Amino acid sequence: MLFMETPKFENYSVVKNTINKSLGIVLKVIGENITIYPAKGGEKMTFKSEYLIQASAEEAESLKDLIEQAKKEENEKPKKGVKKIIDPEQIRYEFDKFLKHIAVRYPASEKAFRVFWLELLAIAGDTPGKTWEMKSATGNNPGPALKVLNQTTGKWIYCLSFIPGWGLRIEIKKEFLPKEFDGLFPIDNAMFGMGKAVELKYENFPEEKRRPYLDCVKAVYAAHWETK
Repeated sequence: MLFMETPKFENYSVVKNTINKSLGIVLKVIGENITIYPAKGGEKMTFKSEYLIQASAEEAESLKDLIEQAKKEENEKPKKGVKKIIDPEQIRYEFDKFLKHIAVRYPASEKAFRVFWLELLAIAGDTPGKTWEMKSATGNNPGPALKVLNQTTGKWIYCLSFIPGWGLRIEIKKEFLPKEFDGLFPIDNAMFGMGKAVELKYENFPEEKRRPYLDCVKAVYAAHWETK
């Protein structure tokens, strides 16, 4: 009987997901479990090695800067046992700085996203570091993300990520997406296969079209809200 050898991946090498062809950077290898840093943004994820292949030299070269960023983040992250200090004012500062960068290129988009974000915070709660944070996406560009309470662990975890620019991309983890709102997110296999997404144009995103997405967020929080 022939046995297939488990693929070997080196830390900080570039791999490709065989299902959705997304690229990622290897951060940790434990047996057949490979933790990667997604090239298109989102949280670190762990896959079985059978679902990954080595990326081509050209693909690896295209992520050269992101590899350096991943190395930097891994080296700078708090050591085990050191509790991360959350500074709400710093999070607000990063958010405002992020919006200013958008305003320079797309003034109307910045105004439209700010309106939508305030509507979202009215549902999720405006508690930086708890209900929302600035999450690193690609390279040095963080984007705002909403968090929900995991009732099992008692920790607040990322649920929806927002990538605003000329238009708006919203990504949601599949585990949090209520079935009745599935049609709002037509792009499958986002977040390295863990989520769904939608890409919207601000000029075609008035209140009546925002409402279904706000209702979706309400449903998410109704299912995962902190017990008071």
